Amino acid sequence: MSRYMVSWKANPSAWPTDPKQALTVIEGAIAGGDQLIKAGAAKELNWFTPQEGYGIFEADSKASVLGMVQGFFPYYSQDVREVVSWDSAKKAILDSARHAAAR
Repeated sequence: MSRYMVSWKANPSAWPTDPKQALTVIEGAIAGGDQLIKAGAAKELNWFTPQEGYGIFEADSKASVLGMVQGFFPYYSQDVREVVSWDSAKKAILDSARHAAAR
C-alpha cells in the first residue's frame, strides 16, 4: 500500500460569513477527519494553523485518496502527493547517482 501526504488549506471565499454557519462547516470537517482516522485511511491528521494542515494516508492509489478528500472541497483545497520512505528513496537515489557516475 502506498502512502500519501495531503496538505489542505481553507478557501476563505467559500466559507459562510455567519459564525453559526461557519461552525457547522468546521464541525462537519472535523467529523469527516475523525471518520477518516476511524476507518484507517488517514494515519494522522495535523494542523499548522486553524486554516491549514496535512494528513498522512495509506491507500492503493492516489485516485482513492482524491476520492476520500473530495468532500472537503470547496471549503478546503487539497494537494495530494505520494511519499516514499527514507530507506526506499535513498536506495533509488544512490543507485541512480552511482549509475550516472560510472559512465
